[in-house]
Amino acid sequence: MDPHECDHAGCVRLYAKIMITKVDYVSNSDYLTMRVQVNNETEGSTVDVDSNLLLDVSQGVFVNIDLDSKMDGEYMTMIGTNKELCSTEDTGIDPVVPLLNEELQKFGNLSFNCPFQRGYYYMRRFRMSDDHMLVKMVPPGQYIVKMDLQHQQPNATDKSPVFKLSFYFEIS
Repeated sequence: MDPHECDHAGCVRLYAKIMITKVDYVSNSDYLTMRVQVNNETEGSTVDVDSNLLLDVSQGVFVNIDLDSKMDGEYMTMIGTNKELCSTEDTGIDPVVPLLNEELQKFGNLSFNCPFQRGYYYMRRFRMSDDHMLVKMVPPGQYIVKMDLQHQQPNATDKSPVFKLSFYFEIS
C-alpha cells in the first residue's frame, strides 16, 4: 500500500510507523511514585506507566506539553501548549490536551482531568495509532514529546514540579 494519497489539495500521509526509542522521566516523591518502561514488541514499541499519587489535588495543576522535532542535529519546539488543568474558565480551542487525553484513556486510567484523587494510576502498552491525526500532522523524523506537570499550592507564588516525562520517538 502506498503511504501517500493525492487529491486536489495535494498529498497526505495515510499512515506512519512510530518507534519509541527512549523515555526519560523524573518524579517528585512528595507527590507520587512513578515507574516507566518501554516494551519493544513485534508491532512496534509500547510504554507502560505505573504511578501512585500520594495526595488529592484539586487546584493549581499546570501542564506544559511540547512536541520537539530534530532539525540539523538539534531539537526545536514545533508545537507547545501550557494549560491550567483545574481551571473552570474556557481555555480556547487548543486541541492538544483533549486529543492526548482521548488516547491515554484507551490504555488505562491516566488522564489530565482534574481533580486528581490519591491512588494508583496506570497505562499499559500505550502507543499512538499509526493513523492518528496527531501522527499524520507531522512529517517523518525524530521527535520528543515532553510533558511537565507542576502544582501551585493555594496562596503560593511558585510551582512545585510533580513529574517530567519525555518520549523520544521516530516516525517513518
